[in-house]
Amino acid sequence: MDAMIMNQLGEHGKASIYPTGRRNKKGEAVYGISFYYNDIKGCRQRKVITGNKEELLQKRINFLNSIYLQKLEALNIAETTTAANPSVTASLSPACTVTLKRAIEEFLIQYEPTVSHSTFLGEKTNTNNITRIMGDMLIKDITFDDFQSLVNTISQGKNGNQAAPKTVRNHIISFKRIMKYCRKKKWISADDLELITSDIKIPTYITDNDHEEEVKEEKALSCEEAKKVLESLKKNTRYYLVAKILLLTGMRPQEFFALEKSDLVKKEGYIHIRQALIRQNTKIGNNRLYGIGTTKNKGSRRKVPATPLLFHYFDELESLMMKDGSRKKSIAMGNETMVIVDKNGNIIDEHAFGINMVRYLQRNGNCKKFTLGMPRHFYQDQLDILGANINDVEKAVGHVINTVSERHYKVNEQYLKRLLPYVEDLGVMLENPEKCCKNGLDFD
Repeated sequence: MDAMIMNQLGEHGKASIYPTGRRNKKGEAVYGISFYYNDIKGCRQRKVITGNKEELLQKRINFLNSIYLQKLEALNIAETTTAANPSVTASLSPACTVTLKRAIEEFLIQYEPTVSHSTFLGEKTNTNNITRIMGDMLIKDITFDDFQSLVNTISQGKNGNQAAPKTVRNHIISFKRIMKYCRKKKWISADDLELITSDIKIPTYITDNDHEEEVKEEKALSCEEAKKVLESLKKNTRYYLVAKILLLTGMRPQEFFALEKSDLVKKEGYIHIRQALIRQNTKIGNNRLYGIGTTKNKGSRRKVPATPLLFHYFDELESLMMKDGSRKKSIAMGNETMVIVDKNGNIIDEHAFGINMVRYLQRNGNCKKFTLGMPRHFYQDQLDILGANINDVEKAVGHVINTVSERHYKVNEQYLKRLLPYVEDLGVMLENPEKCCKNGLDFD
């Protein structure tokens, strides 16, 4: 037996023989043998051969011999080409020497134009962690064990704090996306992709803990807590009005800060959500972190029920901007149609606004970790307690409802009229310190 074949058997000596559960035309049981080998490019590949159990080992040797002959032929062609034209030698490079770091760099170049800037930043964070842990590995050498080890390492978190389940899942998704890219570049085979990425498990100490429930608890805002937040914000009219509007609409903060005056349809009693703030690349032609773009998804483009009291808050917000001069400045900045602008007339920086509001609350003795996303959860919880139809609430907050009627027919906007009485009750509740939701029947 040739030495090269012996090297193949020595390097990838393990082979698995197993029953396939099928029978041939003679009624004999069909077996399979699976093993790894190096192809003519030097890349590690997996091969499966089926047949009679007694013949499988010889079939494996015959296959390796055919690969050996192909390698000899390729070597002869390369030597002949080099002898005829020595200049091509410089262009020849070792096959399958691509590292995971290089693969990630090439992948990100292709990935960035296909997603929003904020999505790309999240992917870049994940891939930076993957590069830090195993970036020097060759793509051809990556195995299932390496992927599982990566997941285990990510799960350990930082500074003694375990990673959140969502963080671990996001890294798994990112790594699988990179491996699929490697498959399309023909750096690994389809079998390799399947073997590396299938049956990856998140450690039980991550999946069995109460982290997700604790996060839900942190995001929850009770009736009493909402009133305390509003009371702490009263001296800052801008923060107070923004919080009131978010509590009574369930809008995402990026949707609220992207509202234009034409979106406030007072006569019909609703607010039209059709766009949202998007995080943009400040290195490309602008110095603003946020711009106007599309909503989170199609379901987010919707109409939100709005009461006269709610429109009154919008009027107060406009009056405030007229007094402090920000409305006048917005005209010079080309933002005169926006419902709210910052004191320089620019589109609101959502992140800075949220941070400053939290700091203001802390300075005024409010210990609740309040974020701009919490009013959305409050809105859903309180309307449910008041007895509103849950499907109507889902439509109002822009959740995708995967029913046949919602996919194929125009959304029934009767939910706006059905929800208005409950939104009015919610507004009265927030206006009166002594009132609060107790059950679905009354709140006195």
